[in-house]
Amino acid sequence: METLFQLLIRTVGIVSDLSIPFFAFLADPENLLSAGGGLSLALAAGNATYSSIPDGVLANIRRWHGSIDAKFDNLDNLVNLVTASQTKWNFPQALLDQLTSGRSELAKLIARCRSNYGSTADRAVRNTLLRTIIGLCLNQVKSWAHMQYFAGVLTMDDVHLLGFFLPGETGGRRARQEATDALAEVKVSVINMDFIRVVIDQATTENAALTAHGWPTGVRLAVIVIMAADGKTEVCRQYTSRLHNDIRMPDGSHGKLFIIKAAFLKHVEDVPKFGPEPTFSMPLTTEDLAGTVNRRRQETSDAQPREVEHNRQEAE
Repeated sequence: METLFQLLIRTVGIVSDLSIPFFAFLADPENLLSAGGGLSLALAAGNATYSSIPDGVLANIRRWHGSIDAKFDNLDNLVNLVTASQTKWNFPQALLDQLTSGRSELAKLIARCRSNYGSTADRAVRNTLLRTIIGLCLNQVKSWAHMQYFAGVLTMDDVHLLGFFLPGETGGRRARQEATDALAEVKVSVINMDFIRVVIDQATTENAALTAHGWPTGVRLAVIVIMAADGKTEVCRQYTSRLHNDIRMPDGSHGKLFIIKAAFLKHVEDVPKFGPEPTFSMPLTTEDLAGTVNRRRQETSDAQPREVEHNRQEAE
């Protein structure tokens, strides 16, 4: 499990490794001219719509936002393609190692969570790792694919096979809908010392029965925000398409009070309209309690010599 969390930590370093050369490439006019063929195709792709993309490719691209199995299938397909063409495509070895390791860890976790001995903690770790690895694919790998396409290394078909649209291509989705006015109600429970379970439901009137009402019609996305007790410091912000969400609280959360709120969104750029904001607290661990006792003992031990010296001075 240690390698799993090391994988999550190493993710941060990949962003700068890929984004800097990508924007440097686009900023140099000579590079754009030298990649004229690829760039022309990219600009022409701005007029492309879903009708010009094969149904199989569209289905593959949309799986990035599908079920756990669909996302894993896309990840597996991407890793296999990149591994087979690494020499020709010059894919970053460090990123490929992360994707390969993440795929192996995910395969084990998915199988474990479907077995009779899969725990809630296993599912929480699976969800966290899945978000991290898919985030790598949809951000770093996608940026790399576009950069290589502009340079003429990848073709349009290559990018599509990896599971990505080219700039300007669309999936034929409907036009953006108006933001929803429905308010979200948050129900939170503490799973263990590090994880909480958050259930998002549609808020009801004050005298309504305590039943589950699900999500408003047409809403498939929500944002969860966790604030410190001061109501100003944001501890966690997470977008989700699930009613039930297991969230790992950041380090240092034990024994502290938090405020949680959620809002329904029809688009990620909608301004959130938050509903009720309940509070919850994270429990202290045995180590936390032992540390508190030791600190009090140390403070008492340090205070005794000062008190003795004070009494001596008064006696004199």
